[in-house]
Amino acid sequence: MREVMTLPGSRIHSASIDLSAIRDNAAVLARRAGSRVLVADVRADAYGHGLTAVTDAALDGGAFIRDLDFAASSGVHGDFVSAGVALYGLSSDPELRAAMRVSALVVGTKTIDAGESVSYGYTWTASARTNLALVGIGYADGLDRIASNVGSLLLEGAARRIVGRVAMNALVLDLGSDRAAIGDEAVVFGDPLAGEPAVWDWAGSLGRPSAEIVSVFGSHLPRVY
Repeated sequence: MREVMTLPGSRIHSASIDLSAIRDNAAVLARRAGSRVLVADVRADAYGHGLTAVTDAALDGGAFIRDLDFAASSGVHGDFVSAGVALYGLSSDPELRAAMRVSALVVGTKTIDAGESVSYGYTWTASARTNLALVGIGYADGLDRIASNVGSLLLEGAARRIVGRVAMNALVLDLGSDRAAIGDEAVVFGDPLAGEPAVWDWAGSLGRPSAEIVSVFGSHLPRVY
């Protein structure tokens, strides 16, 4: 069985930015700063979250904005407290919320038999008959090729391993005996409180810092607020 199609009018992949999380994180960090001034680190287009939108949300939460290109990322500087990764919720701090959610849609499905291989170079071969899902996100969209045969995406309530090499605009997930439909959403990372993978878990699986992950995705994917 093989099914592949396009999804006209659909957003195949996106980085969804929760500005309320930015605002709330800023408020938490401002409270912790006490009498010191909280300064939002908005380098690299606000870590890929969008400079203008993040600036407004951070100001609403009680932060000040300053060009920190000349300074170290985060920490205490005299009467100032610089908020970098914490502002974007890139840690497991229970008071902070992750602001970015990256997802993509299933654009094709296929069933293969034992001994068949997938993707460029055939770096993965099925050991048994299995169902696959082709997901519309790849290295041109900011998903590091190091995730090939390593990373997992959340699809249909379970973690599905990437099999074969990540391609330019697509990757393949192994579903085993489960099935997916075209248009189903696969989540790279999102809100851990909603049962979604955390950005720091995805970053850890690739050996990359969370700040790098969100900055790259944010600069490649369409952002939705």
